[in-house]
Amino acid sequence: MTRRIRFKTLPVILGLLFSAQALATSINGIVVDQNGNPLANMQVIYDRDEDDRGASVVTVFTGADGHFAFPDDYPERINEASNISSRGLGFQQIDRIIEADRRAASITLVMKAVANQVNTAPASAWLARIGDHAEQAAFIMNCIDCHQVPASEVRNFAAMIDDVHASDPLLARQQSWDSIVKYMNFLSAWEFSRGARAEGVELDTEAVYAVENSQDVVNLLANIFDDRLDHIEGYDWGAPVIATADTVIWDYEVPEPNAIREAVMLGDPAMLLAADVSANRIVGIDVRTGRQRDFEVPTDYTIGPHSLHRGPDGTLWVTPLFNNTVAQLNPASGEWDTWELTTSTGGGVGIHDLSFGYDHELLTDAEGKVWFSDIGNRAVGYFDPVDGKTEIWNTPVAESRAADSALYGTAAVYGLVMTADQNEVWYSQLGNGVFGGFRIDTKEFIGPFVLPDANAGPRRITISDDDIMYLALYGTGQIAEFDIRSREMIAIHDLPDTASAPYSVTWDPVRKVVWVPTSNGDVIYRFDPTNREFGVIPMPREQAFLRMIDIDPATGVLVSSYANIVENVNGPRMAFIVDPGDGAYPNKFSPSSASAPTPAR
Repeated sequence: MTRRIRFKTLPVILGLLFSAQALATSINGIVVDQNGNPLANMQVIYDRDEDDRGASVVTVFTGADGHFAFPDDYPERINEASNISSRGLGFQQIDRIIEADRRAASITLVMKAVANQVNTAPASAWLARIGDHAEQAAFIMNCIDCHQVPASEVRNFAAMIDDVHASDPLLARQQSWDSIVKYMNFLSAWEFSRGARAEGVELDTEAVYAVENSQDVVNLLANIFDDRLDHIEGYDWGAPVIATADTVIWDYEVPEPNAIREAVMLGDPAMLLAADVSANRIVGIDVRTGRQRDFEVPTDYTIGPHSLHRGPDGTLWVTPLFNNTVAQLNPASGEWDTWELTTSTGGGVGIHDLSFGYDHELLTDAEGKVWFSDIGNRAVGYFDPVDGKTEIWNTPVAESRAADSALYGTAAVYGLVMTADQNEVWYSQLGNGVFGGFRIDTKEFIGPFVLPDANAGPRRITISDDDIMYLALYGTGQIAEFDIRSREMIAIHDLPDTASAPYSVTWDPVRKVVWVPTSNGDVIYRFDPTNREFGVIPMPREQAFLRMIDIDPATGVLVSSYANIVENVNGPRMAFIVDPGDGAYPNKFSPSSASAPTPAR
């Protein structure tokens, strides 16, 4: 790629002295094709130096006229060493022209269309090879719990298999993928037993998230990944790109090693709080400066901070990957409260989600009890923050799925929401395609309700302000829309890319839409229930393994992380903020002046 840079000389004014440090550089420009035609919806990515103040990476998008402008100004000088580039599906950058002085930089980025989308298509693009939707769903449920498939290292492995030039290529692929599946089961067992195993204990490779029908998976891998995986054509997002010239993504990198899982934004000044399940800490990131501090969970054992929930009082609630401890952090003071929970029979609990309402904040029942989904006991339950009392109720078996013991064995209770009247909680069960409700006053279950595909994979769920529940169907690449009040399914909607693995859904109470982050598709979808249409915001990098999205109630920015939770996975280790650029919220987010004004509701 050719790089040309032109510098403008600032006029010297007699008697005027200025400090270079006091100046700041604005960055704008245009993205064009080889013929000079403007290109819309292109990402322009500024990957900043490690010591630069603020976000590690800032991404903007071009408007219909091809122009872009970065928000705020930057203290560093823009020159030929600055890592500013453009990215777009099916395009490759071939030239860059910079005109810069100490106050402004104007950049022209030249792109050419390319048939091979290998450097810009998401991992999900390759799964279109699996023509049968049910087979695709089963594969996703088996192989995309902790990393994307086929991410770049998976594609590199396929190329190495091809390099062998074996006399029996199919056998070579089967043997090679069989080794990888065994290794993935080992990593899963290692990761998810860290909080409990003693030193020297042999790992159970049939633990949580293990591939149980490994031979079927190996055969599928050997047949669908039968080439070098270094070429793909014709992929498109399947929905309109809703990013505009006002859309901005701020990425904040957390130094490795870590296993950042999800993030929320709290405090004044605003701080990103990211859960590190590998180090028993919450990482606090000042969004203005990028400076980081650790909030260590005060326990004598590993809990592995897992799911994060905003409290209505500005605190952060944390659930554990290991052990039985729920924690609450006051980010302003750094003080913690913790509760080690046990049931009335003395057993432990495996908390996944705490109860929240339509605004995505922790919501208790009328008596102040905090409800939770219990992934370990296939149950829902509560604990009382006053005295720590805990009770759980095991979810009923869905009769149509009960005959398959393997399905019931993976029927972990996963997501949880609470209705506006604070008298019902609704849950999802990941492994058997079931969901249901529980009445708090009568202690009776509602349902269960069975989704059409056992591998639907309902993960994190959300609820609207009029008690419509949405479920992210991870395996089948859909979202389900269910009316809690009438107990009826409204519809099940295919995502634009059914291999994108939607991990969660979040109701936006101001925009009245559902945000859908994907684990295998490198995009965030927006679903509008009024017209049942999707829009897409592409993320600026591959392996954007997205989990839960939180919405800042003051500014409407989306907050999450690239959640490659196993340290061996080579994905990005970042928390991020996305301003969709639609002006839907009255308060505008800016990292340079980020604070927490009164929410606009």
